[in-house]
This record gives sequence, structure tokens and C-alpha cells, in this order.
Amino acid sequence: MFLVVGQGNPGESYARTRHNLGFMVLDRLGLAFREKGQALLAEAEVEGERGFFLKPLTYYNLSGQAVAPLVRSYKIPPERLLVVHDEMDLPLGRLRFKAGGSPAGNRGVASIALALGTPSFHRLRLGIGKPPSRELGAAYVLSPFAPEEEPLAERVLEVAKGAVLCWVREGLLPCADRYNGLDLRQGVKL
Repeated sequence: MFLVVGQGNPGESYARTRHNLGFMVLDRLGLAFREKGQALLAEAEVEGERGFFLKPLTYYNLSGQAVAPLVRSYKIPPERLLVVHDEMDLPLGRLRFKAGGSPAGNRGVASIALALGTPSFHRLRLGIGKPPSRELGAAYVLSPFAPEEEPLAERVLEVAKGAVLCWVREGLLPCADRYNGLDLRQGVKL
């Protein structure tokens, strides 16, 4: 049993923002989501393993409230939980798998760690780059990609979709080896 959580905010006004990359990746999987509790949930079988894909409706910074009940109900171990989220510490075009560790200021990841009582779950961090200044962080993550960034953002989403399916089938280490060194900026003009 596995659970993949896409981080984001509900509502049309947030749909194409940097903070909603996790939602966008899950949307690319073509799953049928239904409302369950404080989330949109899709159940799927991938190569014989049953699992769930979840988009919290609690807003990004309170994601743990939507994730923890499902993890507890189905007894999903931390190594079978993947949280897909945007990451300011990586440039747009880079993605990185990570096991556990500090949330590094990501309040959604911190909320999940707090609700579960452990930070030991897996993460797929999708780079969005840094805002022009620290004070502009909130506005930056809630803004859409600039028109010149769109082709690269689309490429990231397509690669991230494959990375999520890789994690479901093969686990963290093979996928980290395959994806952590990729730089999708090569050959893309910004």
C-alpha cells in the first residue's frame, strides 16, 4: 500500500501557481479524484500494488490534517508515503527525491511531519527558484509561472509524473539515482 500526496491549494485562483506543482503532477496521472474528508482522493493499482493519490483541501500549510487520517487508517509506513511539493531551494528545471529530514521552511511538509509524528516520509521536491527578495516569498509561491517559464514548467510536470510512477514501482533509491541529477534547463531558453 502506498500514498502519494500532491501539495497545493484548492480553488481556481491557485490552480496554476508555483505552490500547486504537486496538484498539477497528480492531475497529469489521469486519475478520477473524489472528495473524501478534507481531500480529493483517487485509488489506483500500479503493477499489482494498491495505493492512493491525495490532494489536500485544507490549504497547503495544513496538509497534515488531510494526510494523517489516511496514513493511520491504512497503516501506510513512512517509506511508502511520497509528498510531491514545490521547492524554492532548487531552480526551476531541477527535481530531487529525499527521505526525511528538515522541512526547510516548507510549512506544508512541516504540517505533515507534525501530524504523523515523524519526518521520515519520502519527498519529491520540484524546483521553482527563489523570489527576488525574501519578503516576496509568499507572493512568489502564489504566483503563476512567467510566460517564458511555462515550457520548462511543462517539461518538469511531465518528468515528475514519470518520477512519481517510478517511486511507486521501484522505491526511493533507484528513482533518486535516475532523477536527482537531471537538469531540465539544458536546451530550454528562459
